[in-house]
Amino acid sequence: MIRFILERVAQLIIIVFVVSTLTFVLMRLAPGDPATILLTAHNVPASEEALTALRKELGLSEPLHIQYVNWLRDVFTGHWGTSYVSKESVLTELWNRLPATVELASAGFVVMTVLTLGMGLAASVKSSGWLDRLGRLFALLGSSIPSFWLGFLLIYLFSVCLGWLPSMGREDWTHLVLPALTLGAGLGAVQARVLRAQMLELGDRNFVKAAKARGFSRTHILFFEIFKHAILPIITLLGTNLSFMLAGNVIVETIFSWPGLGKYFIDAITQRDYPVIQGYVIFAAFLIVGVQCLVDVVQAAVDPRLRLH
Repeated sequence: MIRFILERVAQLIIIVFVVSTLTFVLMRLAPGDPATILLTAHNVPASEEALTALRKELGLSEPLHIQYVNWLRDVFTGHWGTSYVSKESVLTELWNRLPATVELASAGFVVMTVLTLGMGLAASVKSSGWLDRLGRLFALLGSSIPSFWLGFLLIYLFSVCLGWLPSMGREDWTHLVLPALTLGAGLGAVQARVLRAQMLELGDRNFVKAAKARGFSRTHILFFEIFKHAILPIITLLGTNLSFMLAGNVIVETIFSWPGLGKYFIDAITQRDYPVIQGYVIFAAFLIVGVQCLVDVVQAAVDPRLRLH
């Protein structure tokens, strides 16, 4: 276990270093000057002296390698910089928005898991019935409709036409329904087809035939012989998609004006708020690696053979 933890910590350090370095370089190469964007935000022209003074205040007048060294020093000393726009600590800003992102990701994860298990098990039991055909249709729609388009469709149907649910903001549970469905429905439908295929493939294995010969019931064979083997790749998919929901649901948060990390990241890109962008990348890397470590632990608990590797 200690070796496992040390390997994951080493991987986390390498991933954070590579991703943060690439982000730092790409942001400096991208067009757009933070000082110009800040001073001309209200269409007020700024003098060259004011721009020069602000670049010096933000540390942008230093050579690129000096900026990079200063930034790395701040990261390893626990100070992730100060937002150009809000003048608040980047780490504090990220922590303040994390609960909203976790809330949305948790709701999307529940939708995805319920659809995966419900549709996958139903379609494998009735592999040639209407449930199977319905599951195939949902999987096709889930894989072919982009999340932003599904979000707009749900807003048009349930907010504009029917007026049942709000389309923007974060106030009560009703504001969570549409973004959670947008986040989890498509992924759940696709994963249900993977689970169905795994269940049907394992149904012809020798250990299943042996269980039938020993007189076990169909329910016992389905859940305690087939399902516990079929769920392993699904756990990997669920963990990967949970990482995506926590760190990469920028589109869904932007569409529904959800005040989480993703929307904050998009706003920071628009405003060229370099400390926020770089801080978000590191934060997202920690979240992704943390979830993947959790997935490894769960898989090892479900399948003891994985503990040997």
